Amino acid sequence: MKNTSLVLAFSLCALLVAPLACLADGPVGCDFRKNSVNGPEPRCQERSGIQASTAFGPTCATIQGETLDDGCPRSGAVAGCDISGDGTVVDWYYAPKTKEDVTKECADDDGKLVAP
Repeated sequence: MKNTSLVLAFSLCALLVAPLACLADGPVGCDFRKNSVNGPEPRCQERSGIQASTAFGPTCATIQGETLDDGCPRSGAVAGCDISGDGTVVDWYYAPKTKEDVTKECADDDGKLVAP
């Protein structure tokens, strides 16, 4: 699905950056609620640890998301989907998505549902 493609693109970018440059202090978000290459989406992808590399922000801008230095907002979030398996990459979803929508999309992406 398109989320899997974005994860692969972000991961490839992270591999191209020197390992020390991949270290980040806290979570970084890529908010697609206002815009993305697919148009506005009620979703924000949050990365932490090595996944929050210095390449994540520029990659987010390239795909027309808004980089958020403190991660994705939980206010108004319906549910999240851990698509990394270890909590380092979580897609947070907002209305008009419902928890049922997120549950289905998360299962389609082999993710784990996360409460806001």
